[in-house]
Amino acid sequence: MSGEERQSHSEANSELVFEKSKNGEETCSYGMKYLHSRYNPRAEGERFALNLEADFSPLCIFILEPALSYCAPYLKVRFPSAEIFAIRFTDFFSKTDSLWDGVFYLNSRFPLSEQLFNSISEEKLCSSLVFDWTPSKQIFQSENIMAWCEIKKAILKARDVIGTRAYFSKRWLKNTLIFSSRLCQTLTLTKGSEAIIVAASGPSLKSSLPYIKRFRESFFLIALSSAYMPLVKNAIIPDIVISSDGGWWAKKHLLFSQSADNIVYALEAEAAVPKELFERHRIIPLCYPDGLEKNFLNAIKAPYMLSERNGTVAGTALQFALSLTDGSVYLCGLDQAAGLAFQHIQPNALENDNAKKDFRLRPQESRISASRFNSEGSLEIYRNWFVSNSSYFSKRTFRLSDNVNYPYGLGEIRECNWLDFEKKESGSKKKKISFCPRPPMPTENRKAILFEKLRALAESEHFEKEVFPMDSLLIQRESSKEKKAELVSRLAEKKAALLEECEKLL
Repeated sequence: MSGEERQSHSEANSELVFEKSKNGEETCSYGMKYLHSRYNPRAEGERFALNLEADFSPLCIFILEPALSYCAPYLKVRFPSAEIFAIRFTDFFSKTDSLWDGVFYLNSRFPLSEQLFNSISEEKLCSSLVFDWTPSKQIFQSENIMAWCEIKKAILKARDVIGTRAYFSKRWLKNTLIFSSRLCQTLTLTKGSEAIIVAASGPSLKSSLPYIKRFRESFFLIALSSAYMPLVKNAIIPDIVISSDGGWWAKKHLLFSQSADNIVYALEAEAAVPKELFERHRIIPLCYPDGLEKNFLNAIKAPYMLSERNGTVAGTALQFALSLTDGSVYLCGLDQAAGLAFQHIQPNALENDNAKKDFRLRPQESRISASRFNSEGSLEIYRNWFVSNSSYFSKRTFRLSDNVNYPYGLGEIRECNWLDFEKKESGSKKKKISFCPRPPMPTENRKAILFEKLRALAESEHFEKEVFPMDSLLIQRESSKEKKAELVSRLAEKKAALLEECEKLL
C-alpha cells in the first residue's frame, strides 16, 4: 500500500490510520481493527441506519462515536423528525462533526451528563434513543461504558425535572394568575456599572456580615428571600429581595420580610407570594422569556423584566444581576455544600417553624442531621449547574467570602476575599442601578382579561407542554394513531378541569 493511500492521523496516536477503501472512500482502523468497512463504508452506514429499531417516535438520536459519520445522512432520512447527535470519544474525527445536528465530547472539561442536560430539553432527553457504532464499542470499551453511564444520568435527571414540572406546573399557573390579578405597585430597574452582591443563605454568609455592613455603600445588594432575615437582624437592608420559588416554603421567608416597610421585591410571576405583600410593597415583576406568565403580564399591560429559569433561585439571581450591571457580581453565602450543623445561616424562617416541632424523641440534633444528608443530592445538582455554566459567568462573577475554605469549587468562577473586594470596589465612582417607578396598575376587568387569555392559551401546544409536560411528551412519543387519539382526548379532559379550577380561583 502506497504512502498516499495510507497516512497517520496524528503523531500523538500512531494506532489510528486512515486509508482508501476498495470503492475509493476513506476508511480507518485503530490498533489494526477497522472502524468502517474496507470495501464500502457508505453502504455500511446506510445499512446501520435502516436496521435500527424504535418502538416510539424519538425526538433525538445519540450515536456513540460514529467515527467518519457515514451513517449520519441516512439517520436523518430514517428519523426525519428527530435531532441526530454524535457522542465523541476522541477528536480524531472532528472534520465530520458538521454532518450532525450536534456533537458532544466525552473527554470535555465538564461531565457529559451536564453537557447533555444543559444543551437539550428534558422532553427530548426523555424521548431519545441511543445506539452504539459497533466497531467503536469494541475498540473504545471503557469510553463506551462511561458514555452510557453519563447518558443514563442525564436522562434520569431530565425525567426527575419533568416529574417536578408535572407535579408543580398547575400550581405555578395558579400562582401566575394570582400574581397578575393582585399586582399593583410596580417598578423596573435601569442598568448601571456598579458592583452587585448576591447574598445567599449558606452558613458562610455569617462571617461576611460585618464586611457587607462596612462596605454597604460600595455595591447594590440583592438578597435571596432566605437571606433577608439574617441581613436585617444585622441592620443590613438589601436593595431588593428576590424570589422565584413556587413552593409553599418560599412564602415563609417572604412573610417575615414583608413585615418591614419600603422593601422592594423582584418576584417571578409564578412564585408563591403572600397576598399581603401586594398591598404594602413595590414589586419588580420577573418572567421567563419562554414562560406562560409573559402572556398574562402583557394582557394586563404590566411592566416586567426578563429572568432566566433555573433549578435554584441563586442561579436566577446571578443571571438577573449580570443583566443589571456592566460591573462585577459577587456571590456571598453560596456554599453549595452540606454543613455540619444548620444548612442555612441563622435566623431562618423555616428553622423557626421547624423548631416548634422538636421534642424529646425527635430532638433538634436528629432533625438537623437528617436535613444535612437529605440536602446533599439537591446541592450536587445546583453545584453542577454553576460548574457547567461557569465559563459564561467567569469574567465578571466571583464567590466572595471571609477566606472560607469551601469543600467544592464552582468551576471557572473565581474565589475572592473582602480585601480583594475593597481594593477593587470600595470608593469607586460607577453608575448606580436606579429604580424606575411605574404608575399603579388599574384593576378594572383584570380578572376577566386574565381568564380570557387563559382560555386562548389553553388551545396552544405551548400551554400543553408547560402545564401538562408528561401528557404532552407521551403524545409526541406515540406512533399509533389510535393510542395517540386516546391520549389527546384524556388531555382535553384534564385541561377542561383545570380551566374550571382557575375560573373559580379568579
